[in-house]
Amino acid sequence: MPVANPDGVAPLLTIAFAARSADDPPARVLALVNRTGLEVSSGAPPNPAALITALEYAKTRGIEIEPQSVWSANAGADIIAAARNAKVGWILIGYHREASGGDTMGGVVRDVLASAKGAAVHVGVFVQGTDRQIERVFAAVDSTPDGRAALDLAVRIAKSNSAKLRALLVSNTLAQPDDDLIDIIRDARARLGRRFHSDVLSERSLNQLLQQSPGRLLIVGKKLADEIRLPLNEAPEGDRCVIVVQGGESAASAQRGSRSS
Repeated sequence: MPVANPDGVAPLLTIAFAARSADDPPARVLALVNRTGLEVSSGAPPNPAALITALEYAKTRGIEIEPQSVWSANAGADIIAAARNAKVGWILIGYHREASGGDTMGGVVRDVLASAKGAAVHVGVFVQGTDRQIERVFAAVDSTPDGRAALDLAVRIAKSNSAKLRALLVSNTLAQPDDDLIDIIRDARARLGRRFHSDVLSERSLNQLLQQSPGRLLIVGKKLADEIRLPLNEAPEGDRCVIVVQGGESAASAQRGSRSS
């Protein structure tokens, strides 16, 4: 979990902790300290404000984390390198809105998503977040790696929080979901039991998705988010926590037994 903005630490840590299985190691919290120009810094990097905030927040909430502060000349590449070295299954990163409002992906987020393609690591990008208690989770699910990863994260969170999960199936046909999509849903139902429900997204549009997901936490695969133009600079309805997920290329190998970060 890379951190840079102290204000975004709380929701990131809340989701990272909520998504952990009982046998998962603590979430890794990574703070990158930029080098200036060609200057070579010696010794260990300082702990920036975001990492200090993460340590304080984790202590007050009884959350165990593995903090790490490293020198960095290329944030996106260094985040991916750290994830690969640690063999984590998930990267959770906060969205940073530029003052100009022109680049809705943000440089670091864009670089991380691009670098993660082809790797067996899922990336969850917070459009906006909240650390309030999670009682219901909504996830837009299709059979793509993005949709599978979105459901995996939703199931993890719902299971550890005893929350209800409603999966909105994004199928090629409304009358009958695709066979591979049915298999995905069957597995999720086996993991959550009566707390799992599913419905079909009746229209591939932003308005319809928001109408069918009247809850605080919404998880959407990046492919669908791009298709319906889910705004990455500001999610509708401010109390909502939205996570856009890009699935790893080898999705099956990064599922239940993977580490969370």
